[in-house]
Amino acid sequence: MTEVVAMGSTATMEAMATLVDRHRDFRVLRRMPAMRRNLARGVRPGMLAGCAIDVETTGLHVADDAIIELALQRFWADEDGRIVTTGRPHYWLEDPGRPIASEITRLTGIADADVAGRSIMDPIAASLIADADFVVAHNASFDCPFVEKRLPLTAGRPWVCTLKDVDWKANGFEGRTLGHLLMQMGWFFDAHRASTDVTALLHLLDHRLPSGGTVLKAAVEAAVRPAWIVDAVDAPFETKDLLKARGYRWNAQARHWSKEVSDTAFEAEYEWIVVQVYGGIAKPRFRSTSWCERHSAKG
Repeated sequence: MTEVVAMGSTATMEAMATLVDRHRDFRVLRRMPAMRRNLARGVRPGMLAGCAIDVETTGLHVADDAIIELALQRFWADEDGRIVTTGRPHYWLEDPGRPIASEITRLTGIADADVAGRSIMDPIAASLIADADFVVAHNASFDCPFVEKRLPLTAGRPWVCTLKDVDWKANGFEGRTLGHLLMQMGWFFDAHRASTDVTALLHLLDHRLPSGGTVLKAAVEAAVRPAWIVDAVDAPFETKDLLKARGYRWNAQARHWSKEVSDTAFEAEYEWIVVQVYGGIAKPRFRSTSWCERHSAKG
């Protein structure tokens, strides 16, 4: 502290923050800046084109709820997964046609007056998504169904999920929420608005992991791998704890347990469920899946 005072008025805030950050008893969080990048001086052949996206909605159920804010930003990455060029950020508010619940307003700050008469510019939003090599979100299984419902022409696009397609624990992170991950990377931001969440997602994607590659590279590599969905249809009730412990999740709509397994792990998983769950007298259903179907409500 004495050193900081001694620096006097000529010290910049960044210099003081850096000084404090060097002390083992302190850690400085910096406000996350907007990402505007043109390291490659234009888009070049061989670059991956992604579209970072986030939505705020009137609730959690895609069948009953609607988008009230959509934000997206195109970006281009090199072969190492580093973001080298970013496009212009876009975000739109949209009137859902009914009052926004008070708990949604408390969470997002979006009130009825903010969305009155507002709407998403469908042609721009749909073209930005369709022209990308893939779409990426931090919980694609939530965002994708809402986006496909609102912009049906975007259905079938490849999606990457930074929540599920990265082994955060193996990379030394605790927790998987966007805000918690960014905090561990040294950033803070005003969460629960689609526009700022997209910026946070871009910084997350650009972060280099201990393994050497970026989050983007790890997530894309995981997303493109072939996989299978194993559906434990008509599994005996008494095996529910066994299935849950194995990583199966209850599909309330389909009324059965399901699990996604990699192509290389499929045979072992199939043998396990036939013997341990069905006792050798029945079989599960299974189907292939890809990053074009994995997060879709129709997948």
